[in-house]
Amino acid sequence: MQSLTPKQQQIRQRESRILDLARPMIASGGISVLSMDAIAAELKTAKGTVYNHFPNKEEIVLALAIQAVECRLSLFNRAASLDGSPRQRVAAIGIACELFVDRFNELFRIEQIIRHDAVWDKTSPKRQALLRDCESRCMHTVATVVRDAMACGDLQTQQTHAIEDIVFGLWSLVYGGLMLELTSPSLADLGIENARRAIRRNCNGLLDGLQWQPLHDPKSYERWIKKVRTNLNQWLDKEHKLGES
Repeated sequence: MQSLTPKQQQIRQRESRILDLARPMIASGGISVLSMDAIAAELKTAKGTVYNHFPNKEEIVLALAIQAVECRLSLFNRAASLDGSPRQRVAAIGIACELFVDRFNELFRIEQIIRHDAVWDKTSPKRQALLRDCESRCMHTVATVVRDAMACGDLQTQQTHAIEDIVFGLWSLVYGGLMLELTSPSLADLGIENARRAIRRNCNGLLDGLQWQPLHDPKSYERWIKKVRTNLNQWLDKEHKLGES
């Protein structure tokens, strides 16, 4: 791989710094509080320099959304590589989703903003394609675990599009549930005291309904979840230290 020139390194570092400054602004108040003037002042550069990197605020939001999905993808891949049965590994991916929200909450909040047409429609096709590619790779990771379950006989189905339907079902339950946990003030009124527990219960209900072996056993499941959470947190801590060195 060709190394970057000093000028290219400077450009990349400045772009990274712009995103670091923009992230808390957007996460706390949305795109309306994102200030190109404030970013330029912090960088001690002209506002035009910021616009050379990102032609508008929406492009910054999309760049941060890409960071979010890339981060989630890394967690998915780590979870999917753990030593366990396919059902255990797909459960681990669900825990990876939870940890992403807990440890990268700003990115998760920003990711929701890019879903609005008013923001998405002002972004470049190039970055849109990058986000789609990252999301596809996340789903591919989950689909690979489903295929492993079918290959070893833990999951048997002859339905057309079975893999896609299972992946979409799990994604809807986990991602949708975590988004509601973040944004809905009425969950407690509906009797949902612990959204995470409800999400896991629904996922296990889906997989048990498909007869994905081994069927849910509460005690062994809780032991596995605790092990996965410890493993992923330790891995994230190590990755963070490597990134700082």
